Amino acid sequence: MRRRVAIISLAVLVSGVAILGYFIQQGRSVMLTDPYKAVSADACIVIETSDLQGFLNSVTAHKGIFSELGRIKEFSGFSVKLQFLTDQVNKPSYKKLFQGGRAVIAFFDKGGGDLTPLLSFAVPPDLGARQMKESLIASGIKNIRELKAGGLRSFQIPFSEGESKDTIFIDMGSGLLTCSTSGKIARRAVMQKGAGSDIRSVPGYSRVLLSSGNGNDKLFIVFGKLPAVIRRLLLPGSYPLAEKVKRLAGCAAGDIFMNNNRIDISGYTACSDSADLLFRFNSIVPGGFLTYKILPSATALFESVKGSYSAGSGPGSGPGNLAGRLRPFLGNEITRAFIDIKNNPAGENSVLIYELTNRVACENIFREQLGKQVSVINYQPDEQTVFPVYSTGKSGVAEELSPGFAHGFGDLYYAFIDNFMITGNSYITISRILYDNILNKTLANDRMYQEFEKLLQSRAGYLFYCVPSHIVDYLEGYLDRSIINGLRSNRDVLNKLQSVGFQMAAINGMLYNNLSVQYKEEVMEESNAEWQTLLDTVAAIKPFFFTNHNTGAKEIFIQDLSNNAYLINTAGRVLWKVPLKERITGQVYMIDYYRNGKYQLLFSGRNYLHVLDRNGNYVERYPVRLRSRASSPLALFDYDNNQNYRLVIAGEDKMVYSYEKNGSVVKGWKAFRTAGTVASEPTFYRVSGKDYIVVADESSLYFLDRSGNERLKLKAPVTKARGSTLRLSPGSESYLVCSAPDGTVQDIYFSGNVTKFSLGQFSADHSFDFFDVDGDGFGEYIFIDKGILYIYDNNHGEMFRKDFKSGSVGGPINFIFSSADRKTGVFDIRKNLIYLIDSKGNVMSGFPLRGASMFSIGRLTQSNDWHLIVGGTDRFLYNYKIETAN
Repeated sequence: MRRRVAIISLAVLVSGVAILGYFIQQGRSVMLTDPYKAVSADACIVIETSDLQGFLNSVTAHKGIFSELGRIKEFSGFSVKLQFLTDQVNKPSYKKLFQGGRAVIAFFDKGGGDLTPLLSFAVPPDLGARQMKESLIASGIKNIRELKAGGLRSFQIPFSEGESKDTIFIDMGSGLLTCSTSGKIARRAVMQKGAGSDIRSVPGYSRVLLSSGNGNDKLFIVFGKLPAVIRRLLLPGSYPLAEKVKRLAGCAAGDIFMNNNRIDISGYTACSDSADLLFRFNSIVPGGFLTYKILPSATALFESVKGSYSAGSGPGSGPGNLAGRLRPFLGNEITRAFIDIKNNPAGENSVLIYELTNRVACENIFREQLGKQVSVINYQPDEQTVFPVYSTGKSGVAEELSPGFAHGFGDLYYAFIDNFMITGNSYITISRILYDNILNKTLANDRMYQEFEKLLQSRAGYLFYCVPSHIVDYLEGYLDRSIINGLRSNRDVLNKLQSVGFQMAAINGMLYNNLSVQYKEEVMEESNAEWQTLLDTVAAIKPFFFTNHNTGAKEIFIQDLSNNAYLINTAGRVLWKVPLKERITGQVYMIDYYRNGKYQLLFSGRNYLHVLDRNGNYVERYPVRLRSRASSPLALFDYDNNQNYRLVIAGEDKMVYSYEKNGSVVKGWKAFRTAGTVASEPTFYRVSGKDYIVVADESSLYFLDRSGNERLKLKAPVTKARGSTLRLSPGSESYLVCSAPDGTVQDIYFSGNVTKFSLGQFSADHSFDFFDVDGDGFGEYIFIDKGILYIYDNNHGEMFRKDFKSGSVGGPINFIFSSADRKTGVFDIRKNLIYLIDSKGNVMSGFPLRGASMFSIGRLTQSNDWHLIVGGTDRFLYNYKIETAN
């Protein structure tokens, strides 16, 4: 039972009284008396509202964050009681009771850190004890004990829940009704009504009360009364933290705003005693924070502080040691952060980050100490990039630099990036921060943090941010084991708490503070990508594997929606970014333009042919304007495998053009005119010693020779569907396979004969391919239509169908991993998910993966590992390492 109370107490404190903090102002009658008169000065948390009935209805509405909290096992008993109470107050017999005015809910430490509530609210003057008792009886409560003492009438209502028994104590007098589950607190509230002082006599309380908004619902915290409550949540070794809470400040207040997706509590902290830990923030000039720009998106928690923690000269800060020499170059911002790194001990994932006024001077100090106090380990994510990471061999420099912020902090390693110095006790953690900055995978580019940032004030003296589901391992070193177990068992609920943030700034002699909790019903699954690289906008084409002719390593070519082209190495680092005049259409090709073993990238748009070298520069004469705006993607043919390339493309003028590799029109080519518009790329086949260039418009197929003359006329009409590929079927008599707009399969022989058959009813929007799915030497027929994948075998029997429960599925994309290992790829356009399907219709292990574009699979290194490259909706390009076997 005590364990359950501890978990409930944690939620009350950390979440800003999420359960008991949501009220809707209803404009009730004017106050008849003051509910604060019943609240003594030893309360630690106080809530004020004008509509208690509205509050209870709101928190039991089964929406948003309240609905999720009700699912937590440890809250189940509390939720039942809350729902019971809500049902009671909504009964007509209580209607008059809640017309008096505002209410106050105060929480007291009953002993040992047990929080016990007291409810105090004004009642109408004509509502007496007799009417109260009648209301209780009318609501169905029969077991009521009535007591009279000194002219005061009170009621005791025993109740039970399972094996738990308790009593509610209700007292009425002086226009106030007070209610508690503690007889001691109830009696004290009665005596408190006649006392000369109440909770408002606590230093600072009246001041923050006056600063709160008129008519708003409010939360108040008295820090000096919290230690016992905090202590019961902590491990014994963390008890000093409870004393620090006591010394934070006097009181804090906040006006509450809440909806299903967000909680905001904004107000002031009274901090007038120089002994208060927050007192120093009164003198800090608020400013904008910068460190988040280099923190990785895997940051689970950070706190940034303005103002110099290193002012003055600390122990051993003379010019001969690192701390003393670094001190003059430290800036006005320091950050402590916890990075959520899988498979790395939580105790090694914390770092300190200092803003610098002169990075070069600071790094030179470390270099001058090499071989003395400092050694260096180079972090090299790829062949071209090197970051020196300096090791001091022992901790202590950070504590000298910022004794109030880095007490006991391990700072064995130091590194520099942009205008910041990073230190921590783990080389892995330091290198992770450096690597994620290479990929631009930082909080500044993280969608979740960007949403949080919109809620922030532009200037502050202190900023805190955390992702609740990612800090459980961090909290394990501080919180009681039962609480940690409760958090872990309810991780599905924690995952929906998107972020918790807190700001503080000195304004008008007080500290303005804002607590924000964001909730999201749909949880974004964490990516398990090996790396993800930020593009300017979303990926617009299928990623292309390009070979580095210097090293033999693979690199990735991609274009985004802003028409920027990128080349990215195997570590995910952007080697170059080049703005192009237009969007790439169709395939990208790798060619050896100069026949010297060095490779270039060939592709086209609607208006130009493009050839880029490995450095992102155009080859001579390029880009080359097309004779006509293209209607089809570009096709590249090397007829005799001698690098005498031919570039064939159809124009909007219905002519088919052939270009040499230098962009000139091929001499002797007779531009062929089609009856309709060619939308798919031309294809080339050599059958029985003859060459065929095949193009298709919306009504027919055309077979041309190398000069553009028509080589073959079909004996029956053939129309290729818009979403159909054109494939060559091997065998004793080769033929082409494609589907018609109605899904009819068409076998087209080079004799001119055509055979047709139907495998099912398909819409004009279907996709079709012909591919040996199971590696048996025979092609299978693959359809995608209305969100369903169909595969038929060579004998026209259905092998399987797979319904993706989506009306918009793209593909198929066929992959060959070995002679017997083949897969079909599809992607859900609406849900942004990608799948690999085996020959039996099974989704491969690890799928679906997050992705929002056509994807490619290949080997990035000399190892046998396969990597899937795909663009996401968040502007990142993802590299997934995949297993091809189930």
